[in-house]
Amino acid sequence: MKHITTILLITALLASCKPEAKVTCLISGTVKNATDKEIKLIIGTKVDTLKLNADGTFSKEISLTKSSEATLQGTKLYADLYLTPGKDLTVTVDALDVNKDLAFSGTMATENDFLLKKGESDQKTSEKIFAYYKAPHTPADFKKVADSVRLADLDFLQNFKSETGKLDAAFIEYRKTVTQFGYYGMLNNYPMMSGYYNTDKPAIPADWYSFMDGVKLDDPSLLIISEAKYFIMSYISAQALKLSGVPQEKSYNNPEVRKATFKFLADNFKSPEFFNMIAFESLKGTIDSNGPGGLEEQITEYMTRSTDAANKKSLQDMVDGWASMAPGKPAPVFNLPDINGKMVALTDFAGKYVFIDYWATWCGPCKAEIPSYKKLIEDYKAKNIVFISISVDKDKAAWEKMVKEGIPETNPETGKPVVPAKMIAMSWMQLHDAVKYNKIWLVKFIPTFVLIDPKGNIVNSRAERPSNPELRTVLNALPGI
Repeated sequence: MKHITTILLITALLASCKPEAKVTCLISGTVKNATDKEIKLIIGTKVDTLKLNADGTFSKEISLTKSSEATLQGTKLYADLYLTPGKDLTVTVDALDVNKDLAFSGTMATENDFLLKKGESDQKTSEKIFAYYKAPHTPADFKKVADSVRLADLDFLQNFKSETGKLDAAFIEYRKTVTQFGYYGMLNNYPMMSGYYNTDKPAIPADWYSFMDGVKLDDPSLLIISEAKYFIMSYISAQALKLSGVPQEKSYNNPEVRKATFKFLADNFKSPEFFNMIAFESLKGTIDSNGPGGLEEQITEYMTRSTDAANKKSLQDMVDGWASMAPGKPAPVFNLPDINGKMVALTDFAGKYVFIDYWATWCGPCKAEIPSYKKLIEDYKAKNIVFISISVDKDKAAWEKMVKEGIPETNPETGKPVVPAKMIAMSWMQLHDAVKYNKIWLVKFIPTFVLIDPKGNIVNSRAERPSNPELRTVLNALPGI
């Protein structure tokens, strides 16, 4: 789709988003079998807390000046929503089976029914797309399937409109924009994803990025649409990587890439909203996973240039929080149950180095590290170091089951379980921490690895993974190991 079409879609969306006479919407409902006392409604960076009554009901007027995407979140609850000022939405859900029992009523029900049904079909689409990243499929094959997905999405929208006859016109234009930028995202991601999944990287046609011709990205209205926002962020990340000269395999949390991101934003996006949001999210992602080290220049620049007071306060809070996690600072202590219910404290290991793995049973990358972690533990069993895994699973039973049964050994090339089946026993120290201590340790992403010295001070609050040979180099150099 060319520039003029995209502009028409965005113009229609902007017209629909002008503040109405009433600038709130009512969201209410019931969470059956709720284990939470409250749930969250997230709209952009704004988080509203919805208190649950004893019977699981909730109701709240939400300040809203334009139609917005939102998510409703709880311990066992996640639902994508679409909210409009002056309207109401009632949500009914069973925390035991969200996918089965999620239902909507009210004046925004039809649009949210669409999102629910579209989400069900999107799962199958994702599986199809991922299959086409891999050989023997070619870039031309992928382009054909991406084209078919885009057309199928538009057909789905049209058919739903015909069947219900109730879809709001502004919502229809919004969904067309979602589809278009979803298509851009598929094509933009293909070179990286196909390179990751194939030993022999496919040759990308010289005109592959021609879909970008005439597409205007420096348009703040795009930032309210998730697919458009994430496409823009992905595009900026790719261009910043080129500008930095850092190899792809060394780009994760690399400060030089963050510097290049700021420069590319300054040179190509003049609307301040882009710097306010994208520069902030670039910094936040790196700080959440690895701390603010090496980002001092960019943090200062953001504080100087940004006009978003809330983001600046959030950034300062993050920096302040990480000050206590710097090397040499006393490690936050813990006292947690092991797999047999015995309480274990960090102070129990005074005089020894301690290496901690924060993980969860549902985390694929965490489980992928387990074979390397077990081998590391075996190789260092005679050293002055203790290895601990701390699960952040909220479902304690799932943790207990996996620890007791182990995990299936997989073929490293295919990722599939070996035949005949073989389990990797998780026989080292296993602790459980659903909420408290991982928050103190600022664990936002897993797996997270921590190294503590014999005096109980932090060596590195974000150590290398067991699968990375650099970790052994670090451990071997520790005094008294």
